Amino acid sequence: MNRSKRGGPAYLLALAGAALVLVLVPAAAAATGGPQYPDASADNGSAADITGVTVAGDKTSGQILFRIAGTNLSPSADFPTLLFIDSDANPVTGDVETDGADYAFAVDDDSYGFWHWDGSDWVDTSYATVRVNGGGNGLLISVNRSELGNTPDFNFSVETQDDVADKWDDAPDDGMFNYSLAAGGPDIRSVLVQTQPTLGPKSGKRFVVSLVGVKLPPSGAVIDIVPKPDSYTCRATLKGRAMPGTGTGGCTYLVPKKSRGKQLKVVVTVVYEGATKAFSFPFTVS
Repeated sequence: MNRSKRGGPAYLLALAGAALVLVLVPAAAAATGGPQYPDASADNGSAADITGVTVAGDKTSGQILFRIAGTNLSPSADFPTLLFIDSDANPVTGDVETDGADYAFAVDDDSYGFWHWDGSDWVDTSYATVRVNGGGNGLLISVNRSELGNTPDFNFSVETQDDVADKWDDAPDDGMFNYSLAAGGPDIRSVLVQTQPTLGPKSGKRFVVSLVGVKLPPSGAVIDIVPKPDSYTCRATLKGRAMPGTGTGGCTYLVPKKSRGKQLKVVVTVVYEGATKAFSFPFTVS
C-alpha cells in the first residue's frame, strides 16, 4: 500500500466538527466464523493490529456493513483506524496515492469523519446513512451505496496508524480487497487452470484439472491474480454424460477409451473470500 496515504484523511479528524460519538460495543463487532478477508497478525508494529475484515451488503436496500477485527482498534486520536473505498474499483481514478480511493472514513476513540476525494483533495462529506460503533477488538462501519456513488462493486482497504511512532498496519498488505454486492464477496472475473496432460485429455488416459489462480478487478496491487483460492470443485461431462471425478476438488478423470474426438466439458466452481462462481472449460479428447 502506498505509504503517502498517511497524509490523507487521518489528520482531518481534528477538524470533523460534525463527527458523532462512538458507542463502544466491541463484543458486538466480532465476526462469526473468522474474517471474510483475513489479514496477517503481528505485522503492525505499535499500531493496532488488523486481523481481518468482513463485509455484508444488502442488495435490496444497498446498505453495506464493514466489520473490522483486530486488537486495540482506535484507542485514541493518535491511533486512528482508516477505511478507504475505491467506489469504481479503478485504482487510476480517485486518489491514486491511496490506490484510487474515492471515499474514506477515519475513526478514533470518540469521533469519526467521512470524506470524499474531489479530484485534488479530501473534502468533508454530508451523509444520512453512516453509522460507526465499536473499538478494541471490533469496529463496525455502515454506509449505504447511495453515498458511495451508488456503486455495485468496489475496492477497499483498512489501515491503522500510530501517529506518534509513525507505525501502521494495512489490510491487505498490497493493493485493496474487492467486494461485489451481487456476489456477496469479490467479483471473480476469471480463473486460471492447468491441465495434465497440458494439451488436453487423451483417450484412455488420466486427465487432471488444477486451479492455479483467480483473476480479480484491478486493485493497485503489484499482481491482481490471487494464487490460492479458498477451494474449488469440478463437474465434468463427456458428450453430455456426467463423468465421476476423484482427487482434489473431484477434478481428476479417467477418460474412457474410444472417446477420441468427443467433447469433454469441465465446469470449475471456485470459492474465494465469500464469493462463489463457476467457469466452463471445453476440451476435445485426442
